[in-house]
Amino acid sequence: MDLSAGFDAQSGGGSGAAGGSGASGSPKGAGAPAATPTPAAGLPFVRDGFAVNCPLCDPNLVVSISDLVNFPAAVPGQGMEPNGWAITGLPANFLGRASVHVRSGVLLGFPADVRFTPIRFHWDLGDGTGIDSSAGGATWAALGVPEFTDTATSHIFRSTGRHTVVLSVVYSAEYRAGAQPWRPVQGTLTIAAPPLTVVVSTAATVLVGQDCTANPAGPGC
Repeated sequence: MDLSAGFDAQSGGGSGAAGGSGASGSPKGAGAPAATPTPAAGLPFVRDGFAVNCPLCDPNLVVSISDLVNFPAAVPGQGMEPNGWAITGLPANFLGRASVHVRSGVLLGFPADVRFTPIRFHWDLGDGTGIDSSAGGATWAALGVPEFTDTATSHIFRSTGRHTVVLSVVYSAEYRAGAQPWRPVQGTLTIAAPPLTVVVSTAATVLVGQDCTANPAGPGC
């Protein structure tokens, strides 16, 4: 990058007139000292007297999701309770793992940071239904509720079989150059988590450590 862009460093030297005394041998008038470089108008960064062009700092610049090819967002994770299986007629609790994170790279030819924020979680449950949530959910233990309690991210399967569950997380994005404030990126980015296989069975076929007489609070009791 040409750090001197936007300057007109003029030499003040010239052919000065003879001294007023008219005495022979008098030195000619010395030229004026070189002018101090003046930053070009509109350039936001000033470093050691030089202005540095920063196109990313232009308040009218529109950056879109398609411009973030050098900034891969993190792949989300997913899980469920019970782990990998469900009982017909009882809630299975689904969990999504995604958080705010920052990537550094080159944006439109200039160094920048991009911050990704998860704003929506969508589970395709493989049975023709889905779950939409603004958060990734929480475990039954974290919520302080018994197992098989209905939650904001739970689902009740109505028939037995194997289902492939796919979680997709929608991220919004912001960017910044240097110490400039964060600016929004136009559009959103959707990233899918690795698929999760769920085996759905009836309560009569689920293996448990005790029968319902010994453990009335067990699955299916």
